[in-house]
Amino acid sequence: MNKRFLLASMALTSALALSACGSDSGSESASGGSTEPKPVAYDGPAKDLPENFPVPESTGDDFTIGYLQIYGALPTLAVQQRGAEDRAEELGVELIVKDAELNPQKQVSQFDELLAEGVDAIIVYPVVPESLGPALADAKAAGIPVIATNARPDVSKPLGEGYEVDLEAPIDREAYAMAEYGASEQPGGSFGIIGNAAPIAALKYMADREQYWGERFGLDFVGLVDSKEDTAAGYGPAVSELLAKNPDIDQIWVYNDLVALTAATVVKSSGRDDVKIIANSGTGEAVMEAIKAGDIAMSYQVPWAEQGTALVNAAYSSVTGQHLPLPETVSLLGTAITADNVDDATPTE
Repeated sequence: MNKRFLLASMALTSALALSACGSDSGSESASGGSTEPKPVAYDGPAKDLPENFPVPESTGDDFTIGYLQIYGALPTLAVQQRGAEDRAEELGVELIVKDAELNPQKQVSQFDELLAEGVDAIIVYPVVPESLGPALADAKAAGIPVIATNARPDVSKPLGEGYEVDLEAPIDREAYAMAEYGASEQPGGSFGIIGNAAPIAALKYMADREQYWGERFGLDFVGLVDSKEDTAAGYGPAVSELLAKNPDIDQIWVYNDLVALTAATVVKSSGRDDVKIIANSGTGEAVMEAIKAGDIAMSYQVPWAEQGTALVNAAYSSVTGQHLPLPETVSLLGTAITADNVDDATPTE
């Protein structure tokens, strides 16, 4: 899976009170013509989602919440977990963390372990949402609320049976932010996408929405090249292939920080310093420095720690009966990090 995003990233692969707004002024396109960027208001499936869960007050009672981590070795998800742990401590809650390490069978077993331990609520980032069906049914029968994050990539689809609420991955908002920035920098320019060959629904949805929003903003989509593996050894050849197929490409859009750093290295070694790298889902210290150096143009930063806080708030509200009914799906807004605001940004590490 995408060891960013999972959502991130989702492989974590998202969500924004967009800090980068489309420009009204004309500018020179890469092809030498002058064109106006197309103003496009966000009207995607996350348009009307609340931006957070309500904040509950501590009741002073003893509660235990299970936290089913999908892949804690990923820095962004480790930050999310720390946010959950800090909030649990503030509320006086015991948080039991189990890490599936991207293994769906392991996650099912861990879910069953939490049920056997008699936890009061369960937070889960599903590896494969469909695999949790029987466990979710058992939780419902026991009256244990299940709080999900990233239960489905496309929030226009129904939330799966057994999940009480979902903290969405801001995939569509990320894609919109990338397109908005790309169009403001190079109106009418061309862009290509680096995807991932793994059959991960979130990553496929991400690439589809990036193409959709890019074209909505008047950019020219020239193609997608999948990395054969989720490592630098896979990213490099994919970027080289995209450049070779499209020698006049203006922008390369990628799905996580590691791809962005690899892409920046490849374009520089190819003598294509003019190609803008537009990324999402981080953003770590290395990418912050690359933005300062001009090697990466933009990276969309998800509020990972705040997501962890929100998940515990939702679980605690469900257990204590506060602020019910909770909104079924919420989307925490992120920030487009560029050269204009990188000095004020905090790395996700």
